[in-house]
Amino acid sequence: MSVSVHDLLKLPSLRLARVVAGRQSLSKRVTSISVLESADPSLLVDNVFEQGEYFGSEIAITGFLDCQDDIDLQCAAIKRLSEGGEIGLILFYVGVYLPRIDRRVIELADRLGFVLIRMPASKDLRYADVISDVTECLHRDRAQSDFIVSDILARMSTLPLHQRTMNSALRMISDALMASVLLTDGADHLLNLACWPQSIESQIRENLSSLLRAAVTGTAPSGYFSDTRITAFSVTPDTGAAMQLIVIRQGPAIENAVLDQIRDVTRICANIWGQGYNNIAIKELIRSILEDDPLKMNRLAQIFHIDIANIHEMWILTGDTEDSREILKKHSSSLEKDLKSCCRLVFSDFYENDFLLFSSTASSRQEAETVSEEMITLLRLEEPSITLTRCSNLKNTTEVRKAWLAHKKYRTDARRIFPGKSRFSSGQVNLAGECRTIIEKGEEHIASYLSSLSFGNTVESKRIDADTLSVYMLDADFSIPQAAELLHVHPNTVKYRLRTTDNQLGFHHDRMPDNMRLYLALAIRRLLET
Repeated sequence: MSVSVHDLLKLPSLRLARVVAGRQSLSKRVTSISVLESADPSLLVDNVFEQGEYFGSEIAITGFLDCQDDIDLQCAAIKRLSEGGEIGLILFYVGVYLPRIDRRVIELADRLGFVLIRMPASKDLRYADVISDVTECLHRDRAQSDFIVSDILARMSTLPLHQRTMNSALRMISDALMASVLLTDGADHLLNLACWPQSIESQIRENLSSLLRAAVTGTAPSGYFSDTRITAFSVTPDTGAAMQLIVIRQGPAIENAVLDQIRDVTRICANIWGQGYNNIAIKELIRSILEDDPLKMNRLAQIFHIDIANIHEMWILTGDTEDSREILKKHSSSLEKDLKSCCRLVFSDFYENDFLLFSSTASSRQEAETVSEEMITLLRLEEPSITLTRCSNLKNTTEVRKAWLAHKKYRTDARRIFPGKSRFSSGQVNLAGECRTIIEKGEEHIASYLSSLSFGNTVESKRIDADTLSVYMLDADFSIPQAAELLHVHPNTVKYRLRTTDNQLGFHHDRMPDNMRLYLALAIRRLLET
């Protein structure tokens, strides 16, 4: 849902209203409206807050009729409402029954980011007009909204920390669906319950055993409430056992697309807040980036206080054996700490079978190179198959996702082209992808590239020259001493062979862009031969 306080001010009943405090919060979303009957904070605590049914995104109407001259009580009520997650108050009868809005009230509201909206001074104004206008606006928005996941995450991010719980999440899901929602464990023990309307909670609890027996996977009619369906499906958090989400709703069946969103947001909230708000699962943010879900990604980034725009690097650590994940898990904290030594912003977690580190641009290229070399050296002492792919200069999360997909698809090919390497760049992975694309186009296309390697007078000399070029360009990073060491020959031998191939190529092997096609041909040749 996307109705903000600013949107409400455009409604007919509120067009003459004036914002007197909390302007910085006009963009906050509104999901419901209520009437504040008493401003006594003790009543708010006893009747509302203690039951855990009070959470953000609600705006209230009041005239402070029970405390017109008690400024301290007005301030105490505003403070308690703000602590409970309320967005603001619409004040009626200012200058009629309520003498004025005291400066202390305005200053407190501004400090808390709590919106105060003053209605015109008139006895003819009715609460019902505003309630009807706001309710209809919210209903229209709810009917049109296809973004339940991002909306609920946005609302959760505005709550005080102590209210970021599964109870709050289920209450929001219940409101979005206008349905009762139950969450149970594998043994059918009730974990959380949010009823719609709240007045039927006692009926649901009384019939709980029967309802749970009727909640088979899928959707079925309910025998306990007229024209009501029960929908049940499994929700599996990344840690912990599977749970069952049960939706009881009167009227038409819920669309499958909506149910998919509900399953997704329940899993996300269970990962993040299932064990308390301190146990935050950064994996959900990583998942949203790699699955290209910008709305969810931005909401989660707000929750985790991470500026996604500053993420320009992704380091991917992965291995080939069953022990790889356990080894990476054992070193995960130290790996993140090491990267933080040269990057201001770092967060990490596992995704599928890989350990991913996301960071801002390194303060020094050389420092980052040193850190990556130390990382992979340490890890390969325990598991030689582990490799590190460093994807740098990523402009946005779309490029992050592309780099991830390329690594997933072409990592094996990159290792074949560069068999002696344990650290790869995104450029090397992309080269492997380009080679694979050429190979998949067929023999004729492959031959057009391999013709670049037509040098040498005999089959053996052709092989030697091609091998020398391959080692020099692909393995030794254009270093003659390193190539000589890898080929087990004298450096002068390498120089002689390179001069010979230059004469036949007609250009110097180090000259760009002449050698670009040569480099690609050598990579294709190696990929075909392995």
